[in-house]
Amino acid sequence: MLNLDSLVGHGHEEEPLAHYVRLMGTYLLLSAGSFVLLERAGRPLPSRIPLRDVALLGLATNRLSRLITRDKVTRAVRAPFTDVEPDASGETHETPRGDGMTRAIGELLTCPRCAAMWASLALTLGYFVSPRVTRAASSLLGAAAISDFVNTGYARVMNAGK
Repeated sequence: MLNLDSLVGHGHEEEPLAHYVRLMGTYLLLSAGSFVLLERAGRPLPSRIPLRDVALLGLATNRLSRLITRDKVTRAVRAPFTDVEPDASGETHETPRGDGMTRAIGELLTCPRCAAMWASLALTLGYFVSPRVTRAASSLLGAAAISDFVNTGYARVMNAGK
């Protein structure tokens, strides 16, 4: 096992750094392996992706990562790795629990920006394999993301007058 103690600065004692490295390695292997498999299967990657599709994938990634990390309906996925804390905002607030890989996965499943990398990979691979289906799914997720932004803005405007 890799000993990171001599490589890192102070303040990381409670963090499962070796497990973070394993998760990063898994992500890199999945992404690189998927791209290689697509090429070998005769499905070469596009030389460019139209900006409108990048924007759509970005909105879908935002909503999918929030779905994974914040929505109550996906709490069952996070439950083995988190503890729930009360939150008046309507979103679920959970903190990672345990140690080792349990803690590292808990960190991933409670961090929208962290989960966005994995969600983006899934959506992008879907786009390479089946652009029409992925555009349709991304449109659904993107519309929900836009709705979230509008609802948040509306709530702020309504609360500002109080």
